[in-house]
Amino acid sequence: MTKLPRFLMLWVLAQSVCSPATALAQTWELVWSDEFDSTHVNLNKWSFQIGDGSAYGIPGWGNNELQYYRSENATLENGKLVITAKKESFAGKSYTSTRMRTNLKGDWTYGRFEIRAKLPFGKGLWPAFWMLPTDNVYGGWAASGEIDIMELVGHEPNKVYGSLHFGGAWPNNTFVNAFYSLASGNFSDDFHVFRIEWQPGEIRWYVDEVHYQTRTQWWSSGGPFPAPFNQRFHILLNVAVGGNWPGSPDASTIFPQRMEVDYVRVYRDRNLTSVDTREDRFLPKVFALHQNFPNPFNPATTLHYDLPQADSVTLEVYDLTGKKIATLVREQQAAGQYALRFDGSALSSGLYVCRLRTTRFQHEIKLLLMK
Repeated sequence: MTKLPRFLMLWVLAQSVCSPATALAQTWELVWSDEFDSTHVNLNKWSFQIGDGSAYGIPGWGNNELQYYRSENATLENGKLVITAKKESFAGKSYTSTRMRTNLKGDWTYGRFEIRAKLPFGKGLWPAFWMLPTDNVYGGWAASGEIDIMELVGHEPNKVYGSLHFGGAWPNNTFVNAFYSLASGNFSDDFHVFRIEWQPGEIRWYVDEVHYQTRTQWWSSGGPFPAPFNQRFHILLNVAVGGNWPGSPDASTIFPQRMEVDYVRVYRDRNLTSVDTREDRFLPKVFALHQNFPNPFNPATTLHYDLPQADSVTLEVYDLTGKKIATLVREQQAAGQYALRFDGSALSSGLYVCRLRTTRFQHEIKLLLMK
């Protein structure tokens, strides 16, 4: 999946904003659930992704994972879904497991997404409850986003992570995350509740009702904030074996390993229809060219500017003699909060000038490149 970074990447910068919806007490209404109280996985709600990722154009599922996903590794037992990761040879792989999703069967924009589960443990295990965009409106991963509600790497059995992936299409993507650790014991000892509350401009993470992270900043190369997290997403459940993050199992890893799920539930906030959810409320109020960060820089820095309305935009870099070094932008742009990455690796150390011009505004800042 990796390519060398482009010289310049234009992307729309998210600003830290707090959704007005959070000022109201949420009234959460259950709109979808699976209580796993049948004898078989409900195929009206879930579909299985089978194989090693090659059929989807991402061998190793994009992470150098070691398992082959099968539907047979998902069973219902005593009102619970059980995903079993096994050490067994199948289709050229040494491990099997399950990956299932609600794609085109359960897709939502905003809401409360919750799972009650007991997690596997051991080096190389990687259970996850997460969300991907259904339509990829803003481009390939991760320009259209990814929401990780819960991930655990098995060598840290008392810690779970919540993450957002966003930015440009890979490899110009980025992510933010935080973790929650148990005061005692491991997530394999008992069931715990993991959830997010996703509203316009804000996503919050919880474990067992403890709020441990809020995110209000992200961006997408494919559209203005609050893109990409303003489109419909679907749920995924899986237990991976191996991969870039958890590493491979070792002699200490015990198989089989089970992820037991008591329920998955989705709620909507009935208050959301009565608050201002217009995306133009995120637009800046005035034209601005902000100081680059970092400054001084080596070799790259990020330039930020705001357009309160559509305009013709030119953004250029000059040296101190007035010689133009680069034209970064010369086009008509929509209102929004913008940023771009400027790479000075081909330049000499020194002071440079960045100038923004529109039909209504002109401003410049100084950039200090130090090698």
